[in-house]
Amino acid sequence: MSENRAAATESGKEGERHQPHRLVQAIQVLPVVHGTSAAGRVNGYLAVRATAVLSSMWFFWFCCLLDLAELPAVIAANSVIAWVTYVSQTVIQLLALPLLGAGQRIISAAQDARAETDHETLVALHQMSEQQIEILKGQNEILDLLRKAVVKT
Repeated sequence: MSENRAAATESGKEGERHQPHRLVQAIQVLPVVHGTSAAGRVNGYLAVRATAVLSSMWFFWFCCLLDLAELPAVIAANSVIAWVTYVSQTVIQLLALPLLGAGQRIISAAQDARAETDHETLVALHQMSEQQIEILKGQNEILDLLRKAVVKT
């Protein structure tokens, strides 16, 4: 066994190299963001539910219907200011925000799936590394026995 490895084994530092990989999920983050009090739990619940509703394609289509309901009044006004206001406030804000939110939810779901897959891969690699270390320890023991046998003869 090498001197560095022997020193690490004797000092107990060898076991410190292996940190377990953990998967962090949204449910674990909510108390950090909103707190663990009753109000914090309610705020977290409302935030998640509101985001789910307001970032859905159903809400986008509902906003499209609202947008179309306002369009006849804008056409009847026959005013540049009415059109600018309609486009800037109604079209951009009312339609773009839910659409962007829905797209963001899709991107977030893909990132979550990638993170979970990466976590599974890291856990598997960690287990393989531990197996390799055990194999190397066994080989080192065999080499030590062989060295001792050679020295005796």
